[in-house]
Amino acid sequence: MASAFPAYVISGSEKGSNVQDYTPAADAHVIPGDFWFYDTTGNDANVCGADPSVIAGISETDSDAHDALTPDAKVPLRVITGSGLLLALASATTPADTHIGDEYGITKVGDHWLLDTAKTGASARVLVRRVDIPNGIFYVQVLNDQLQFSAVA
Repeated sequence: MASAFPAYVISGSEKGSNVQDYTPAADAHVIPGDFWFYDTTGNDANVCGADPSVIAGISETDSDAHDALTPDAKVPLRVITGSGLLLALASATTPADTHIGDEYGITKVGDHWLLDTAKTGASARVLVRRVDIPNGIFYVQVLNDQLQFSAVA
């Protein structure tokens, strides 16, 4: 069964991530499930593009709703620092056991990031660790060479 839902953390948050406050880019609306990157030119967090070359983390908040919480208008964003973090991703493709161990890309469709089985090789961004076939869920880890902060503990 194909599926559509925001990407979310399923396990390993204590081993492969941490939450830090970042200033969102002026034109960025980061919502739960968005993959984001830190823009060193603007010194702010922004939503990843269609085929991200670098991923800093995944958002668990709506930046427009949370920027008023702190005096400096920063928002909490989850930074992925290693392979210990397991994410749940939807896909237009029905998951199968044959996907386990394979690397695929991700594509944003509407408000959701989906695992894209058409993107392989140099376009791969995630490794499928397991699948939930009845619910259409791929459990993935972001490839270390795609992580902007993989060397940060």
